[in-house]
Amino acid sequence: MANESITKIKIKLFLKNFKKNWELFKENKMGVFGLSIIIIFGLFAISYPIAWQFVDHSIYNPVTGTDPRIHDISYISKYMSPQNVIKGIEIPPSIIFTYSFLDQGEEFKKQIEQKIDQAQRKFVNLDYAQAFRHVLDSIVDNYFPMKERIRFQTQVNQLAEHDLITIKPIAQVIEIGDRKKFSLTSFKKLLEKLDIETLASALSPYKGEKEISTISLWIKITAGKDKRELFKKLLYKEYSNEEIKEAQNKIYKAISNLAREKIIEVQVSVSNQSDLESTIEFEKIPIVDLAKSTVFNTLVDILTLSKINNNYDETIKMFKNTKYENLLDFAISKIPDLSVTENKESNKNRITKYFEELSKEFSKLGLEFNLKEPAKLLDNISGINLAIITFDLSPSIKAKLEDNLSDYPQILESFRKKQENLFKIVANSRTYMLSVVSKITNIPLNMINIPKIYLSLDFTKLIPALDDPMINLLALATYNTKHFDLIVENLESAGDANYRRIDIVEKLKNHSPVTNHIKLLTNSEDKIISKTILSQIIKEYTNNLSENSRKYWEEKYSDILTSNNDFKEALNYLNQPLNLSEKEAKELVVSIYNDLALASKLGIQHPLPPNRWHILGTDPGGRDIFMQLWRSTPSEFMLGFLAAIITVTIGTIIGTTAAYYGGFIDTFFMRLADLMLLFPGIAFLIVLSGFFKLNLFWLALILGLLGGFGGITLVIKAQALTIKVKPYIEAAKVAGASNRYIIFNHIIPNVMPLSFLYMMFNVTGAVFSEASLSFFGLLRIRISWGIMINTAWTSGYLSSGNIGSYWWLWVPAGLIITIFCSGFYFLGRGLEEIVNPRLRKR
Repeated sequence: MANESITKIKIKLFLKNFKKNWELFKENKMGVFGLSIIIIFGLFAISYPIAWQFVDHSIYNPVTGTDPRIHDISYISKYMSPQNVIKGIEIPPSIIFTYSFLDQGEEFKKQIEQKIDQAQRKFVNLDYAQAFRHVLDSIVDNYFPMKERIRFQTQVNQLAEHDLITIKPIAQVIEIGDRKKFSLTSFKKLLEKLDIETLASALSPYKGEKEISTISLWIKITAGKDKRELFKKLLYKEYSNEEIKEAQNKIYKAISNLAREKIIEVQVSVSNQSDLESTIEFEKIPIVDLAKSTVFNTLVDILTLSKINNNYDETIKMFKNTKYENLLDFAISKIPDLSVTENKESNKNRITKYFEELSKEFSKLGLEFNLKEPAKLLDNISGINLAIITFDLSPSIKAKLEDNLSDYPQILESFRKKQENLFKIVANSRTYMLSVVSKITNIPLNMINIPKIYLSLDFTKLIPALDDPMINLLALATYNTKHFDLIVENLESAGDANYRRIDIVEKLKNHSPVTNHIKLLTNSEDKIISKTILSQIIKEYTNNLSENSRKYWEEKYSDILTSNNDFKEALNYLNQPLNLSEKEAKELVVSIYNDLALASKLGIQHPLPPNRWHILGTDPGGRDIFMQLWRSTPSEFMLGFLAAIITVTIGTIIGTTAAYYGGFIDTFFMRLADLMLLFPGIAFLIVLSGFFKLNLFWLALILGLLGGFGGITLVIKAQALTIKVKPYIEAAKVAGASNRYIIFNHIIPNVMPLSFLYMMFNVTGAVFSEASLSFFGLLRIRISWGIMINTAWTSGYLSSGNIGSYWWLWVPAGLIITIFCSGFYFLGRGLEEIVNPRLRKR
């Protein structure tokens, strides 16, 4: 024993005392119960980071997540506004409607939108009508040639700015008067190189165009009124074709020289139909540069992914000696910063998802998606993109584009395959619309010209007729159930006249069988319904192709191009009843609504009550209540223990020091403790939050300081005074021990059980303080139990009429605060009987 170190002896004594106190503690059921609660909460907190790895962050993130999914039919009947119910009915057929005129051009689209706007005012008899707003939105969202051209414009601008593609300054001389393509400054520079007569003779064929007015104005601004009058006079002079051509060539040459010398800025527009048609017709941008422009962002993505996957050098080598080599340096400069792990992961996820979608598209078109052949991959993507952005151009321009692609066989192959795919989509969509139009008109089938007939139709009849297939499906899924009654009541009682659709209600009540129209609405129909309609589309296109290009289409679609009138057979097929059970109809409805919800086209009304997907429901923002409770638990532990440790550390040191020294030190700290007992801590924190951003760390520090100088000092001092007079303290003094040694090695160890007891009670106080401050929105923290109750309060769900109806917004948070704090309180009471023998049961 004599050879044992002091440390080993202390450890043995500690273990002996711990065993003895544990036996005493086990007899206290309240303490054991409290410890059990704390252990459960501890496991709950520890398990959160593990579970976080296996959940969908976009849905279950307790701060930013939201669940847009439609899980079952009750979501539609109970948690959707009338507007969203109608969106689910009308958006799918509106997409088909849009596809039916996808190749007609922007002007036709604009006319359709104007007719729908006029029709919705008439339909609800309101000047500011929104009844068909979602139909208009569907046209904008699904008229993808126009959407993709806007993105294409950005890529063209980037490459043009860095001289990576060749741009012909102007396609026609009249463009010098187009403000979008030529500026006043550029015109002034041009006029310095030309005389007025050359300008007038070159522009004489365009004397009736609106750009002439702009040119006349610019001449007046740059050269004076007299020069403008001379220009007008010479403009109407007779010129021979040779003189006009010679003058125009002078203008082309002058502009090219100015552009080459960077004296004038050359602008090119491809964002709208007419500008892109002009670009292709007059070859303002070479076809290969157009193709490269469509895939520049994809090139950046390929290089970014190769860096992430550590095969960057190999990928760079694969692009050498290809048409994309000149883009590499600029593409490399566009690679995002991957040094930050979060950026690296987010970019990897984004690019991987994009390539997965591309792979599906390639598979559908019969193309090979292979990242090991990046140049070939970009060729295929550029062909697909060119087909999309040019799909609504005039047939002659599209035909010229295909003819020009003959020098680039890989691009041409993917271009043709995407064209075929789009032609089939348009053909089936027109067949669908033929079925709809035939029901609201008395025109013979072979006389109905889809889509030209749209301009003469009454859209107050056409749009409701579009709804029939979806209404029949919804009726089959819900008829004779509570969901049907809820949907009908929802539509009938809509507060907004735009969405009080009695026509839909009547169709629901008098529904017809579900037909094959639904296959088109759900993209589950692969066959060509009307070969005649597809034949019309292909013939219109191929009539403008060169002989070699036309041969491809004629050979591949020989059976289609020779088909006769099959309109009646096509409509018979569409009108055939679809054999669906009620369960299958429900699943199909939920799938359609869910797809629209995931695409942010409609939404459900949060908060949702507890269900099998959210066991404690969701809050008003759609965030999962259980995940919020789970995520907050580690933070509450950290706050409680940190505040308690600071309180106990300060209180123990000050209490023992005051007891040992007495005198002024004792008086000063005791009066300070008295002041702290009277100090309004919560009120102080509320005021302090107005000047500083309080987070959990600063809150724990402030609570620890306020508590450390407060009541715990008095209790520890009283205990320390009883220890100060013990014989071993006097023996230590006689042995020459310093005051510091006596305090930290003899007094503090003997008051630690009492300090630990008060530590338990301080955890409770800290958590309650955080909950109070968070409830008033005074803390700068992302999520906590108090913030959950604050969210319910600020959203109006704790008012007298809602407090019971939306119990899941506040009961779980309130209950978990109570249980958590109770656990520490019960543990403290159990420890108190160990620290204070007089409380033990005899």
